[in-house]
Amino acid sequence: MRKFIAIFITSIILSQVFFIFDAYAEENMIENTFLSVNSVRNTIEDIIVIASNNPLFGIIGSYVSCWYNSEEEYGLKPMIVHDNGQFTDLQKLFFDQYFAEKNGSILVLGEQVQTDYETNEILGTATDVSIETATYIYSSASTIIIIPNDMEDYQLSLTAGPLASYLDVPILIFENNTNEILTVCNDLNATDAIIIGDIQLDLLDINITTLETSTDIQNMILSTINSKFGKINYITLTNPSDTIPSYIISSNTTTISEHISNVKITFLSREFDIKGRDSKEFAINVSEGINRIQIYGNITSIKPNFVDPIIFISLYDPIDNLVAYSSSLAFDVGSAYLETLITNASGEYTLVAKIYNGIKGGFFSQRGISIVDSDFDISYSISNLEKTHLPYIPNLSITASYLTAAHGGIILADSQFELTDESYAEAADGYSSGPWHNEKLHNFTNEKVWYVVDQINNTLDMIDEFEMLNDYLEGPAWLAILAGTNMIPMYYYSPSQPDLLEKGLPSDNPYSLNWNLSVSRVIGWNVEDVSLMIAKTLFYEDICKLPTEENNWHNKFNFIFGEGFGETGGIFHQIPYSRKIREYGFDSEVFGDLRNGRKYAELFKVYTGSNYIEYLGHGDWFWFSPSLYGFDMYSKAIDVAHAKEWIYEKPSIFLTSSCLMGRIDGILPMNNIGLTMLHAGCNAFIGATRETGQEAGLTIFENHLIVDDYSIGEALRGEKRIDKEPPTYYVRVLFGDPAFNPYEPNNGFSNQGRPILAQ
Repeated sequence: MRKFIAIFITSIILSQVFFIFDAYAEENMIENTFLSVNSVRNTIEDIIVIASNNPLFGIIGSYVSCWYNSEEEYGLKPMIVHDNGQFTDLQKLFFDQYFAEKNGSILVLGEQVQTDYETNEILGTATDVSIETATYIYSSASTIIIIPNDMEDYQLSLTAGPLASYLDVPILIFENNTNEILTVCNDLNATDAIIIGDIQLDLLDINITTLETSTDIQNMILSTINSKFGKINYITLTNPSDTIPSYIISSNTTTISEHISNVKITFLSREFDIKGRDSKEFAINVSEGINRIQIYGNITSIKPNFVDPIIFISLYDPIDNLVAYSSSLAFDVGSAYLETLITNASGEYTLVAKIYNGIKGGFFSQRGISIVDSDFDISYSISNLEKTHLPYIPNLSITASYLTAAHGGIILADSQFELTDESYAEAADGYSSGPWHNEKLHNFTNEKVWYVVDQINNTLDMIDEFEMLNDYLEGPAWLAILAGTNMIPMYYYSPSQPDLLEKGLPSDNPYSLNWNLSVSRVIGWNVEDVSLMIAKTLFYEDICKLPTEENNWHNKFNFIFGEGFGETGGIFHQIPYSRKIREYGFDSEVFGDLRNGRKYAELFKVYTGSNYIEYLGHGDWFWFSPSLYGFDMYSKAIDVAHAKEWIYEKPSIFLTSSCLMGRIDGILPMNNIGLTMLHAGCNAFIGATRETGQEAGLTIFENHLIVDDYSIGEALRGEKRIDKEPPTYYVRVLFGDPAFNPYEPNNGFSNQGRPILAQ
């Protein structure tokens, strides 16, 4: 009897083993079939431009712009996102630089653009564009990929996007258009179709493979990467919900006009009002429910008018807690903006508006004078929302497929990454601000971060199943966070530093898995900025060109130190280090107390004319003020209001050892000074989300770039493995493509993280 049972159990085990083996063999047979796809591409334009009004254009544009067919047939073209048919000045500059040595042309997908360049347009809905684009790009393709025209399945379609590039096949969008899809299949001589999601579609003689889940898709992509490249170096984190706008039920705007007359002097760091008061208070009534309040302060007239006046605005809740604050330094000359999300915290809020019109200077003992005779408006809009969902940088996920495919990686997309999802409404119930001003929300936020970390670990497990994990971890191990902090939050370390307006120490450290991964956020003011940043990374050498003379932009490294003990960093780090890097071919220069102000910097292109820029001194999330000792720090400070007009003609890297310049939590991206530098044309920025200490040196990071020829993501990973001194270890963050590798005279250009096809 026992012998019979043993034989019976053994037979069951063997049958399961053979079943698993057969299933595995069958799966790999399917995958190998797709790896032998035959496709022939037509010659197309030099740059691909897509509209931002439908995220599916990003998936279509990705395979058009990036493809891998064979060792001899692969390619990459810039993909740029435009807004409502308009290009930014920096995008136009990129076109000029990229087309400098050729008569280039642009392929426009989705929506018409205004440009003087030669264009070919495929316009219409995403579904129509996908059909027409397939036969425009290919003369034949044995396989097609079909995705649904359903935003509920956008997450699946986004995950699958790079597969089309790796197989070099077109993507068609299904929207009850079976006949049109069959026509494309016939025109391209397609025999196979890969269907993403739950699409019920009869394609007659076409063999259909359905990938219904993210796991199915990732397995197919990882198998393809393994065969095409032999390894993987890149993972993109993104949130597909960033394409969904806020759920506005109703909105109401109120405008108030007021006047301030005030004379103020500052002496021995104390302020004295000689005449009137410098501020006004306004009551704002907020009703129950979820409300987004947006407030503008705008100076309409000012006397005397010999300096740029500054308006400060601060919002307080009914029990006098600070909810949000800002100033014209963070927005525009004479105009300020702030906003906050209020969750079931009704009552009478107080807005304080203050105007300063004059000079103020002195670090150890401030002195100054302000004369205000000003009219100004306060305009506030209260939008009642159905949900707390609030993407501060919308539509970044549109670029995920292209960014990832260009680096030979995979996408980890999940709507549950969001901080301000439906669960936030319960966690933030009764609160007028987020975790940046409210420590009670730190635990909730951190749980969100740990969920993302779990998904990263699950993805690494999948990579390990294809025996590529060791190569990934031992290689550059790039992890790009393509999202703002509402879509993928930062972790808040405690304790908070006392008596500061911003709470906690927000950090991207957990996503690095103890700095086994090279982490950076690929963000900007908007998706147009980010698409340009990606293009400037991938086509860095094309737009920078080889150096043509000594001591030009390529070799310049400018150091700027601020006053108020910034001199110690200048003396002990910048001056000796600037001499050291001359050994590596750099032409370095240090700008200190007598020539570090904004007007001097603009005149002599201290920032905008240098490959590498390092600033060490005092800063905040909307400005940095290198000049403090003189009569007026305001006119010499570099702030958002003025720097947003700068133009970096080439993609510089901006390094700071300063407080708060990397803070992006709870503010719009256009209010942050670091992202403003990216908006002006820098290609990478390193800064701190909160206050830093004197230990905030950059030598390790810079040595990794200049001596070791690391990418920016690898350089940060290398620094954080060595320098763990708080608080800098927690709050230092990096913005830019982690694979971006700047030019150095001794290293030259790199391949910017492009994959290498297997032999």
